Amino acid sequence: MTNTLGYAASCAVLASFLMRTMVSLRLVAILSNVLFATFGYVQHIYPVLFLHAILLPINLLRLMDSQRAPRARRAYSAIVDGLDQLPDHVLAELGMTRQGIREFYRRGEGADAMDDTHSPRHQA
Repeated sequence: MTNTLGYAASCAVLASFLMRTMVSLRLVAILSNVLFATFGYVQHIYPVLFLHAILLPINLLRLMDSQRAPRARRAYSAIVDGLDQLPDHVLAELGMTRQGIREFYRRGEGADAMDDTHSPRHQA
């Protein structure tokens, strides 16, 4: 039984390397973490149990992050589109240019990568 558990865990790790999408990779990695943690517990191989007990919440968090990212990109796109629709005099008052907004969006810089030196406000 325990050998089967170890082989199943190993196969799950191998399968995770064959995944083409991040979601499927994370799901298979989570499966491998559960299988290896169980294997480590049953066989009293505590370094394996410890490693996969740490990797499991990391994979869960990364999976949740990957599900949040598309919504954040859509919201960011809507904000940038809204800025681009502002009248020229409002943009000038904000110290922004249409060219700066478009360039900023084209580079794909999100809110977490934004600082004053790269913001549309500082584009000439």
